[in-house]
Amino acid sequence: MNTAYLGNGLKRHLSPMKILIAALAMIFMPMTAMAQEPDALPDVEVDTSIPGLEEPAPTEMAPPAEPEPAMEAEGEEAIEGEEVENPFTVQHMWEQGDIVARGTLIIMIIMFAGTVYVGATKFVDQTVLSNQMKKLNSFWEAGSLDEALDQLGQKSAFRNIAEGAIAQANSSQGGLGARISRSDRMSHQVGIELERINVRLQGGMAWLATVGSIAPFVGLFGTVWGIVGALTTIGMTGDASIERVAGPVGEALIMTAIGLAVAVPAVILYNLLGRRNKIIYDEARHFAYDVEKLMATSGQS
Repeated sequence: MNTAYLGNGLKRHLSPMKILIAALAMIFMPMTAMAQEPDALPDVEVDTSIPGLEEPAPTEMAPPAEPEPAMEAEGEEAIEGEEVENPFTVQHMWEQGDIVARGTLIIMIIMFAGTVYVGATKFVDQTVLSNQMKKLNSFWEAGSLDEALDQLGQKSAFRNIAEGAIAQANSSQGGLGARISRSDRMSHQVGIELERINVRLQGGMAWLATVGSIAPFVGLFGTVWGIVGALTTIGMTGDASIERVAGPVGEALIMTAIGLAVAVPAVILYNLLGRRNKIIYDEARHFAYDVEKLMATSGQS
């Protein structure tokens, strides 16, 4: 009874151990086989003496196909030949701008055209007066008033000053006009002729002063309007990329550049022409003073 019991107990205790060892062996055997490198297959020699059996020729792998250069060249030419529209131009701004932007641009074009016209006409008129001014020395070198007037020329502005002084010196007034002295009437007439020359010299100068002072602000208004429109568009679309921002803002800044380009020539012309006007008017004023004193002392034509 005891031997049988012990034997049966030993069997019950050894059976799980055998099962565990068998399971571990089954697990590690595939891993050991994978870790070992497979032996190289032995070279098989082909007996070429047997008819129909020949050593197979080694096969070569075909090189990868290269892309056709013609297609690449066509693609590069297409990219190089593609024209990209430049948004930073006046034409593009005119086409894409609204009525306010176009109106601002038209105003600046009108101001620039007026500046060119005034500058050209004033330069010609000042040249004419300067040539007439050069004949004043011949007036004082003449022997008589008639000869002196002929030296000035028929259309000379300085001749009008001399003729006005001579006419008042030789005139006789009746009634209330007789109470005004001849010298006062002569001074008044000379002053009238000087004012006519001054008006002639100042013609167009107000335009240059106005353009030079307001053109930058007109351009700035166009810039502010363009930036507001660009920001409004970005806010509505929700796209704040550099393409959306740079184009409209760049177009708006062009308006400021145009305003400065219009204002700078106007300011330069105003200063240059104003300097020449002062020289001519001072010479006319001195000439009028001398003629007035001449006729006051002579009292005859």
